[in-house]
Amino acid sequence: MNQFISYEGLPIKSGGAHSINKMSPKESYSKILEFLNHFADNGKPKSIELILYQSQNKEYSTLKFLPKLCLTFGIPKLKFDGLFINWSWKISEKNIEKVFDTIKLNNNLPEDILGPISINFLWNFHFKDPITHQILPNQKLIPELDSRIKNSRIYFIASKKSTISVWFALPFEEVNDYEINYIKKLKYSLPFNTSHKNWKIWKKSKNNNWISRKLDITF
Repeated sequence: MNQFISYEGLPIKSGGAHSINKMSPKESYSKILEFLNHFADNGKPKSIELILYQSQNKEYSTLKFLPKLCLTFGIPKLKFDGLFINWSWKISEKNIEKVFDTIKLNNNLPEDILGPISINFLWNFHFKDPITHQILPNQKLIPELDSRIKNSRIYFIASKKSTISVWFALPFEEVNDYEINYIKKLKYSLPFNTSHKNWKIWKKSKNNNWISRKLDITF
């Protein structure tokens, strides 16, 4: 593996994620599952987390919601990162409908810096051909450029302001008709518009370092 193509949407310096507020959280979730069904070898989330954030501006009280959430989802973990206090629950797929009903509470809550209530989904997967369903070869040979991010992934935050961030690593050592058509189909299956500025092609140097340059994907 001497070359691969990546898409990062969006980098931290650009806000960390694409906004997808044109659809409801549940519609966005369904669209992501549809995408994964066509392009990924695994549509099962690695993790699902329900989070209730304390209001930084004291616009609402979490005490109003905590008892009901505890009765439904069990005892949460209390977290404090120095800025934000929140309560979080690990959610199983069988409770998906319940958590989507829960975040409807956001409709009656004021906006805050985070939340007020969110569901955070993480998927890790390898890409497959949507027609043959064969996994694209050599994906395990793609280097992990960041030890915190596995190839490839989708991170979806369903909330009052929903966002999605992705890291796609495609094992394409050439950019011919197949690769172009694959990326076209991938782009138009996503629940957001990709930024042509964030596609990159990575090549291994003579010193075995990975060097990137922008890949102009305007098709």
